[in-house]
Amino acid sequence: MSEFNLPLREPAKLPDFVSALPHDGEHALAIFDADGTLWRNDVADDFTTWMIRSGRIDGSRWSEYLQIYRDDHAAGCRFLLSLYTGLTQAQLHEGIWYWWRELAQRAWVVEVLEAMYWLAEHRYRIWVVTGSPTDTMLPLKDFLPVDEVVGMDFELDPTGRITGKHAGISCADAGKAEKVKLLWGERPILFSAGNGKLDTAMIMLSTGVRWSVYPNPSFHELSQAQGWHILPRPADFIEESKLA
Repeated sequence: MSEFNLPLREPAKLPDFVSALPHDGEHALAIFDADGTLWRNDVADDFTTWMIRSGRIDGSRWSEYLQIYRDDHAAGCRFLLSLYTGLTQAQLHEGIWYWWRELAQRAWVVEVLEAMYWLAEHRYRIWVVTGSPTDTMLPLKDFLPVDEVVGMDFELDPTGRITGKHAGISCADAGKAEKVKLLWGERPILFSAGNGKLDTAMIMLSTGVRWSVYPNPSFHELSQAQGWHILPRPADFIEESKLA
């Protein structure tokens, strides 16, 4: 393993349907979901629980977040921002960078990483599009070939502190596709990968590869019906406890 717990390269695991894409992607976009697609489990949850345990934020509403998320995933993504109310971005980023460098242990999905590396090597623009707070994924730009992170942006008050609300488009479910279209416009999107129903509209943006990664049974069925490529869950896959 290298820094940030990245696995060694395994180019043989690059799917054929990725290498069949145009080899000059200079003007095209490739979109990746983050949690459950690049790795198993959830960075935002893992980081937030660490922030609570370390006393950096108040954890009294954590159980409320879990309940909201179970009932409505997109609403849960928005509610998570409220747990950071009152922090400055500097305080938040200090915690994020420390966590990624010292504590983050990701179970990376090698096939997806190899797809990202190939696409970047062939000049595709690489965006990570997530329902998690944008800031929690920004370190990816330093150790993966990621050009932009598009996520749930924190609203800041006039003093630069987090209000607990999201700014701009709610980057979850249909909002993921809406935000990508706003930022990318009508230029080509030739690759998209996601792992669940919140990614459906985003995956549909691609006119090339549409990839369903480790889908649960219902999303597997939807993916099959749509004719998407599917990376099945391995035998040792364990569903996130908040989704169980």
